[in-house]
Amino acid sequence: MAQTKRVPLADHDKLPTTERIASSIKRLTQLSSELKVETDEVGKSLAQFEKPLLKLALVPTWHKVAAGEDQHGNYWTREVGYTTIKGVWCIALRRTWGNEFADDFNEEVWRFTQAPHWQQIEALGKMAGLYEELITRTDETIKKLRAKRQEADQVAAALNAALEEIGK
Repeated sequence: MAQTKRVPLADHDKLPTTERIASSIKRLTQLSSELKVETDEVGKSLAQFEKPLLKLALVPTWHKVAAGEDQHGNYWTREVGYTTIKGVWCIALRRTWGNEFADDFNEEVWRFTQAPHWQQIEALGKMAGLYEELITRTDETIKKLRAKRQEADQVAAALNAALEEIGK
């Protein structure tokens, strides 16, 4: 590909429209290639976070990246998580927004590498928090399952005793 003379952006608006567009598309083509390379590299790094999790029995978990709300009950959140998308476990990004006083809830969920780049950038620094949240949620789930299992065992024992008593 032939090298083209790059016009500094500050001087770009002084060029005729046709030259500005031609110059812009050339630069965008170059930047697009660079973006694809960087996106692929982030995907490789993310695979290192995801790979050990895929071998474990865990629960879906979300960790807050950013959030806000206003005085009218409008809110928004952005989170990084470990969940299933179309039956496949993966690290994902989620964006929610709505109003706490209305049945107004919206959600967008993407596999990490398919999310908008700015959200990927924002979430990469929160991976340690996601791992810590996975520990907390998985531990809580184990405790709840143990309690419910004990309850189920007691109900099953009572049922079996009743069946024996009636001769069934």
